[in-house]
Amino acid sequence: TKIRKTIAAKKHESWSSVPRVTNMDDADVTELERIRQASKDDYAARGIKLTSLPFVIKSVAMALRKNPVVNASLDLDNGTIIYKDYVHIGIAVDSERGLVVPALRNVDQLSIPEIARQVAVLADKVRDNQFAIDDLRGSTFSISNLGAVGGTYATPIVNTPEVAILLLGRARKLPVVVNDEIVPRLMLPLSLSYDHRLVD
Repeated sequence: TKIRKTIAAKKHESWSSVPRVTNMDDADVTELERIRQASKDDYAARGIKLTSLPFVIKSVAMALRKNPVVNASLDLDNGTIIYKDYVHIGIAVDSERGLVVPALRNVDQLSIPEIARQVAVLADKVRDNQFAIDDLRGSTFSISNLGAVGGTYATPIVNTPEVAILLLGRARKLPVVVNDEIVPRLMLPLSLSYDHRLVD
């Protein structure tokens, strides 16, 4: 199909042109999960399914504001770096037509409920095949959620012309040393791939 050919071309372009490095780590999301569990019924009453993804998206948006080199792109033809003064995060969504990445716009200016609602709307548009090409353009950074299908770490391919992508694994309880004691903590696997030409 046309969209499958487009996806293949974009992935090949990234694979063959971007010198990638992938950093892998775990984030302790124990307290985040406590907050989410305490809030999910209130959100459900407003018709919002509260997952951990909106919190991660908001955290990433705030981090991109503080680290503009990761919210940039390279213009090799003109030998310049383009720093974006906006934060549009692409959210990878699996569909019958393949993996597509619609852009969630101005995420740094949105609240957690707004992000949760907009992610649900975007995902429904993709799954119902109601998205437009413009929905897939303009992201400055991407997030993919491997945890939805299982898995821990991976090496995601940068969604060019972006310079980085974050892949979320499935959160799991692990023994962690806290104040010299081993305690169970909910840990979220993170894999961050980035273009080493720009991000050191």
